[in-house]
Amino acid sequence: MNLPPEIFLIAMFVLMYFLLIRPQQKRAKDHKNLLKALKKGDEVVTNGGVIGKITAVDESFAEIEVSSGVAMKVQKQGINQKMPKGSVKPMTKSSSKSKAKSKATDKEE
Repeated sequence: MNLPPEIFLIAMFVLMYFLLIRPQQKRAKDHKNLLKALKKGDEVVTNGGVIGKITAVDESFAEIEVSSGVAMKVQKQGINQKMPKGSVKPMTKSSSKSKAKSKATDKEE
């Protein structure tokens, strides 16, 4: 069964469309809808991995509280995903010190 090369090229393009182009367009559409739906109180993760709670949103920026009294302003495009409610838990000084001590003892061993 000899297929002409033109049919092979068309089949490859169709395959590439369904495996690469279409899923990327779907992800871009989902991300755009996520950014439109952001509101005060949502818990999000930025592209840099910073987790925080949104305190204010405008057309192209969002203000995120990353710790009590510490807020940062980021572009909405820099927000990667929305977390479930209750994901952002404040770190207490005692728990962060104990984690640092356990890491230090792990390195020494």
